[in-house]
Amino acid sequence: MTYGGVQPIRSNRVPLSTQTQHYLLGLIEQGTYHPGEQLPSEKELSVQLGISRSTLREALLNLEQEGVVIRRHGVGTFVAPGYEHRLESGLERLESILELAARQGLQVRFEGLEVRQIAADAAMGERLRVPPGTALTGVHRAILMDENPVAYMADYVPSSILSPDDVDDTFNGSVLDLLRDKELAEVAQVVAHIVAVTADRTLSERLKVKRGQALLLLEETVFNGGGQIVECSRNYFVPDHIQFHVVRR
Repeated sequence: MTYGGVQPIRSNRVPLSTQTQHYLLGLIEQGTYHPGEQLPSEKELSVQLGISRSTLREALLNLEQEGVVIRRHGVGTFVAPGYEHRLESGLERLESILELAARQGLQVRFEGLEVRQIAADAAMGERLRVPPGTALTGVHRAILMDENPVAYMADYVPSSILSPDDVDDTFNGSVLDLLRDKELAEVAQVVAHIVAVTADRTLSERLKVKRGQALLLLEETVFNGGGQIVECSRNYFVPDHIQFHVVRR
């Protein structure tokens, strides 16, 4: 028996919870359930899929961790409102968020640009492998998609490579693109680290989220062909709007 396009899960060697997770994700991507729409209750959905509620809960938990659904205690499970307009990035690919958005046909823009020269403290000097006190150019801005803030980005480059004056009217929001387009530095490799953080007062204001909300922090270090660090950045993303993945070969 089928229920509005939902069919029972058939057993194979893949764990049933994983099958369920992939099947539900397929229903969402095919439009059976839309962003913001509530899924059937666990009892109803487990009957439709022909699985136990514990198996369904495990699948929903995995989807929640991936930012696909939102579970509200005592209310139900909903497709994440921003799921349909979410950036998906492979960390094995060297590209800016703007290149990523263009490749996926999404419109983004930046606002609140702040460019200033600062002196490297001990921590930043260690990250960039320069002496403390070295002049750095700091570039801060928010990235918006469909007029909703999806990221807050802070880049730091030695001023000997990028001066504040280099961030002019041609700047499109990406320091990575600026370095490459103006041939200010060779960009050969980026090392990235992702950690979960919570929004403080500044990030809550910049990203228009509640203080304490979970965010993804992507820290990147950019190297040239000679192994010299030419830039480092701290990029805070709202999980509802972006998903990272890695292809391993």
